[in-house]
Amino acid sequence: MVEERKKRPSLRPQRRCASGNEMAALRRRLAELERANERLRKQWQGEGRPSDQSVLENINDIVYTTDLAGNVVCVNRAVKWVLGFEPQEVIGTHYGRWLSREDFERLEAVRPQVLQGQRRTNRSVLRDHGGNEHDVEISVGPLVVDGRIQGTQGIIRDLTDQRKAEQAIRQSEQRLQESEGRYRTVVETAEETIAVVDIHGVFQFMNTPAARRLGGEPADFLGKTMWDLFPKDVADVQMAHIRGVIESGRGRNAIALTNVRGELRWYNTTVEPLRDAAGHITAGLVIARDIHELRTAQQELETYREKMMRAEHLASVGTLSAMLSHEMMQPLTVVRLSIQNALEVLRGASAPPTVLEDLNDGLAGVSDAAAIVGRFRDFARRTSDGKIESVSLSAVGQRVVRLLEEGARKARITLDVSQLEELPELRAKGRDLEQMFFALAQNAIQAADGTRERFFRIAGVCRSDVVELQFADNCGGIAPEILDHVFDPFVTTKPPGQGTGLGLCVVQRIVSQAGGRMTVDSRWGEGTTFLVTLPIRPARSQ
Repeated sequence: MVEERKKRPSLRPQRRCASGNEMAALRRRLAELERANERLRKQWQGEGRPSDQSVLENINDIVYTTDLAGNVVCVNRAVKWVLGFEPQEVIGTHYGRWLSREDFERLEAVRPQVLQGQRRTNRSVLRDHGGNEHDVEISVGPLVVDGRIQGTQGIIRDLTDQRKAEQAIRQSEQRLQESEGRYRTVVETAEETIAVVDIHGVFQFMNTPAARRLGGEPADFLGKTMWDLFPKDVADVQMAHIRGVIESGRGRNAIALTNVRGELRWYNTTVEPLRDAAGHITAGLVIARDIHELRTAQQELETYREKMMRAEHLASVGTLSAMLSHEMMQPLTVVRLSIQNALEVLRGASAPPTVLEDLNDGLAGVSDAAAIVGRFRDFARRTSDGKIESVSLSAVGQRVVRLLEEGARKARITLDVSQLEELPELRAKGRDLEQMFFALAQNAIQAADGTRERFFRIAGVCRSDVVELQFADNCGGIAPEILDHVFDPFVTTKPPGQGTGLGLCVVQRIVSQAGGRMTVDSRWGEGTTFLVTLPIRPARSQ
């Protein structure tokens, strides 16, 4: 209840000098009021009606009575629970003391109607003992004693908790609407296909990206079945997954080719059980991500790796062939010259014919062995059987980046080939150049440890009739004791079993066969730069 803000004018008539008869009348009136108040107190105290008194004293609403002048005659103990005042503090005070001026004037306006037998209900604000506001509903009616209206009786119901509950409900509803809005935004802006399908294959929900992939809007597909949208074999497989999830209550994931509007594309599909408010599984939540480009790139990457492996195997054979040719040619030459000298000497002497025949046979065998060694040497010089063509270095770089971008992402290394766009096309073997870009980029990715962000950058400049390419990274560099041997066969910085040591050997051979040069500059603990110089036009020998 609020403190009285202003001293209120007395509701009783102002005193003036009165005659003897008037004084006697006033005394009789005061006596009647005292008797009426006593009857109100007795009625309130429940004389002869103990059960009513018990109910009134234990309800949570404030129940009170006033006399005809508006003074509080009785009030139950709820005034203590609700507002913190003892009943004795309230009894005997005018009811207007506990109201704001506005509320008091509003209740005074309807008070005559109440004293004529009507009941009125109003909303008001009361302040408790600590000054806190309480939103209350006051219902007031006439108090009838012995068939006469002797005052008013009312019930004050505290609506503060109800108001807080209503406010909490409104806030909860608002948060729910905001959450639903955020959820819908996420679902509708996601790149994934998101749908809800029941056990009969009927679509209960579909987001916009999914609908547009099927050539329409979500409303076009609600109520349709899986077999309406996909070929029967595809729909059967998908529904087998969805029914399995609904029946088992466990989610599933699968990667498979899916026929979407006549086009086969790879999708990574996850199906999770969807439950209603009672916890029963009613449908499957389908989330499908189009991974066609990623899957295709992975397959191409595997193909490239196989090609690299075959190239390294061929390089190893070629290297061994070159070593064999180099090592064998000298002793074969010595044998050949020795036999020739012996024949010259024996032809001038009386040597048995069989000796001369044997020496000639040996000389022919040495010539055959030299021819075989020569063929090994020719094999070692071959690198690619690809044809010479116009090659865009930027296109080669972009293709290699697309193949390696997933591995680069996991290794936290950025692949940058943006500085190749202004370079002229080369007349070269395209597959050889792709193999060179691939090998150098993959070396950088394998050198990155994934602990922090790194980069691998391919840049180039055109100088006269050559192109200079820089393959630079900051992936830790090459140890000094290995740096002078990185182009040697079977030299590797990778752990045992993870490399053949022929990658850079192959790359150097490619560059050499294209008529170019290749050097390396590396700072241990920082990074490595390979400098490759290639002619714009191929050498005539090619």
